[in-house]
Amino acid sequence: MKIFWDSYGIIRGPSGIFVHAQELHRALSESGMMVSILGSVPPSNPLRNAIYQFAKKSKVLGPQLNYLEFRRATAGADQTAIFHGLSNINLPAWTGFSSPTNVRFVLTVHDLIPLLLERGAVSHASRIQMKRLLPRVLERANAIIAVSGWTKKTLVDHYPDCAEKITVIPNGFPAWEFFSRPANPQSSQIRVLMVGRNEKYKRHDLFFKILLAANGSLRGTLVTTGISAADKGAADLLAAKNWLKIVKDPSKETLKGIYQANDVYVQTSVLEGFCLPAAEAQASGIPVVFTKGSGIDEVVCPRTGMGLEATATAEAWVDAIHKTDARFLGLGLALHEWVLSHPTWNDSAIQLKNLYNSL
Repeated sequence: MKIFWDSYGIIRGPSGIFVHAQELHRALSESGMMVSILGSVPPSNPLRNAIYQFAKKSKVLGPQLNYLEFRRATAGADQTAIFHGLSNINLPAWTGFSSPTNVRFVLTVHDLIPLLLERGAVSHASRIQMKRLLPRVLERANAIIAVSGWTKKTLVDHYPDCAEKITVIPNGFPAWEFFSRPANPQSSQIRVLMVGRNEKYKRHDLFFKILLAANGSLRGTLVTTGISAADKGAADLLAAKNWLKIVKDPSKETLKGIYQANDVYVQTSVLEGFCLPAAEAQASGIPVVFTKGSGIDEVVCPRTGMGLEATATAEAWVDAIHKTDARFLGLGLALHEWVLSHPTWNDSAIQLKNLYNSL
């Protein structure tokens, strides 16, 4: 059996999908299961490469290009080949009049955020692509992977006919890496961290309002790809007060150090399929304050974390953060037990291998 992944999660980053792809690929390789990455080697001709790179960015054309490469790679083969789309709609929407009998399609769905949020929260293109393409690829898929129970529920709520195809394989928790945090030179401040790309539903604006409402009792770090024009004024004001530090696209090792240097992890996003940063934070011994109502509910330790409603005020967030500060509560043991009770990436890889073999 030959297994092929689309290249979306492998060659793009940083994002939760990127981490998902990298960690699963590592774990599968270490277990002896080889996965070929489609589209990871572009054409050498400059003009063809330019056209190829443009098309690869399209949610419509990208999977089609991968499928053409997949068919070339598997032409004439008798054994079953698996085409696995790593994110939501990354299977080919069109494969000709019929699909070959020796091909199995697998799709991983992280969330349905473009369909769940109101207009303006995500791009119009994302909403249209999800609405038009997702039904096609769900019908085509022989198996569908949901990264959380919440993701499965939202899928079944919108597309009940796909229920029998869905297997929940959660993202893996990282290894426990708690250690004694460096002393905070400003002991009156709680160091709070948030990790999230510049998308409206991530609610950077709320994170900034929380820091302003704290009036100096919190010192924030935001790890992101950028700041929107609408939020730049608040970010600049907080930075001038030394209440905010922006870190753009850090390396994996740098990010690990950032987790370890903070006291509380904050997730203001209204929706999360799984929320890998919350898992990573807890593996570093940091409790989580978060917006309830999505896959993150399954990730956060209920004995140490605190969930708030999406309508909670900035002042309510400040109060929750103060109550959750890891420096003053003996949370290490509870977090340690929580992390150890969850599957690792190696466990997730075993589940994925079992699914492949069942096809």
